[in-house]
Amino acid sequence: MTKTVNAVENTQISEISSCLLKVFNAISDDTKAPKIAKIEEFHKKAISLKAFDLVSISMSLIGYIGYRWYQERYYKTLNILNDAHYLANSSNSLLALKINLYLTGQIEFLEQNYTQSLDLMDAALHIKLSDTGNLDEKILNAKTQIEKTNKQKAITSAPPTFIPENNQEDPLIALLKVGRTIAVETNIDTLLTIIAQEIKQALNADRCTVFLLDEEKGQLWSKVALGLEMQEIRFASNLGLAGHVATTGETMNIKDAYTDKRFNKEIDMQTGYKTKTILCMPIRNLSHQIVGVFQVLNKKNGEFTQKDEDLLIAIGSSAGIALENANLFNKQKTLIEEQKQLFSSFIDTLSASIDARDKITSGHSKRVTMYASLICDELNMDEKEKEIIKHASLLHDIGKIGIKDSILQKEGKLTSEEYDHIKQHANITHDILGKIYVSKQFENVAQIASSHHERYDGKGYFLGLKGEEIPLGGRILAVCDVFDAITSKRHYRSKMEIQDAIKILIDGSNSHFDKKIVDVFLLITCDKIINVLTCDSDIEISQNDKLLLEKYKFCDLYAILNKQEREIQEETLVQIFNKYYNDILN
Repeated sequence: MTKTVNAVENTQISEISSCLLKVFNAISDDTKAPKIAKIEEFHKKAISLKAFDLVSISMSLIGYIGYRWYQERYYKTLNILNDAHYLANSSNSLLALKINLYLTGQIEFLEQNYTQSLDLMDAALHIKLSDTGNLDEKILNAKTQIEKTNKQKAITSAPPTFIPENNQEDPLIALLKVGRTIAVETNIDTLLTIIAQEIKQALNADRCTVFLLDEEKGQLWSKVALGLEMQEIRFASNLGLAGHVATTGETMNIKDAYTDKRFNKEIDMQTGYKTKTILCMPIRNLSHQIVGVFQVLNKKNGEFTQKDEDLLIAIGSSAGIALENANLFNKQKTLIEEQKQLFSSFIDTLSASIDARDKITSGHSKRVTMYASLICDELNMDEKEKEIIKHASLLHDIGKIGIKDSILQKEGKLTSEEYDHIKQHANITHDILGKIYVSKQFENVAQIASSHHERYDGKGYFLGLKGEEIPLGGRILAVCDVFDAITSKRHYRSKMEIQDAIKILIDGSNSHFDKKIVDVFLLITCDKIINVLTCDSDIEISQNDKLLLEKYKFCDLYAILNKQEREIQEETLVQIFNKYYNDILN
């Protein structure tokens, strides 16, 4: 669930999360209808806190409860659930997504859409979480009930209320379902399967395959999902019925496959399947270009009709756009990943250039970044926030490129003029990073990186910011930067004893540092601190030492160091920590 540094907001989010999960457990256990107004209240609070995972869960609950107990219309409910699905994905919340799929599956079951319901339950089961309580058990029970009901329906041959006597869906409902289902899907393989399933049901056919046209390779390809094991089919785009349709753009409605010379009987011979009727049609995008082919096999109650062709054309217009969008989305996703890798490589190179200026401070930016990441983990920050602070950490000293070597590498105390000169590196950092074009996501990197020498009491530099005027990332870097500096050797001094280094952080709380960040830093376990301190050395931490170190937080170590009399295990902890700390060469 989403968490923030603010203790009040953190408590509110925790309470909302707990209440929503209680409601979810209650309704999925088939109790009486909960008060929807209360959930709407949680929904509004989650929005105000920007806890979008909780917004998604509350919307899924509102949609399900409204449909089940308050006679809300099916299609309005689906719109709510689709929005909740989008928020679950965008907030990277697997729990919200799992709940959304489960509740959507329950609604499809109540609508007697058993195939869709089972697919949604399977999708929910595929989401693996470390702690979901009895949610997986609920989903499995629901799936069993759906399968049982579906079997009974098949035995009694009782048609669903929305399916006419010829066992084929009403075209309008089929179109709405196809549009709703494929509009939110961007994974190509999943999209192909969904489209094939919807067409198979809409046309009351035995099988359906959706082929995509790969113009670069001159091939048609698809994942076969309906009636066969998952396997990729690829063949030249001018071969077979599908190839003929892809080449000519014609629609082919074949009444007897074995009398048509273009039909390839070998596939039937290999699979033992008997193809009788075929409806094959091109898929076109907005520019009316052919991007693929539908191939629908064996109409269950006779031959494919003109109405089937019309319906497939209507479905094809939505499917063509969806497939094109999915392709564009995947290309864009690949491009973004390449840009992120390029950006990360660029940042690593800049960071390395700082180390090259002065070998004695080599590794400082790397260690500051590692400490900052540990604090971010303790604060339960999301991955995007962590990535921004990571980049800022690596580049926080890039401004030292503009500092004279004679001052940067001076052994001994700096004069006031020299200190004023070296202080300029924060300003230079801001100017350098501010000139680098970055995406909106990383626009705060320059501000965070250049604020690591700001003080919580406003006496820092270069802007003299105070308290929470300093970006959260800057307050984190201030703690990490000072701690690494005083626990490392410098030209003008040796590193401090660990007890003195921790005391500087504690004494500087609410003056130099944000006390909340110092407190969080002291909650990190000793094994993680040692991992950072030894990251650039050849020192290996033994398993037994690691097991002892991970039992104690950094604040525990400090308390033990200040004891006059220690227990045996406490004394062992101090000796082991100091063994690694004192063996480090920096």
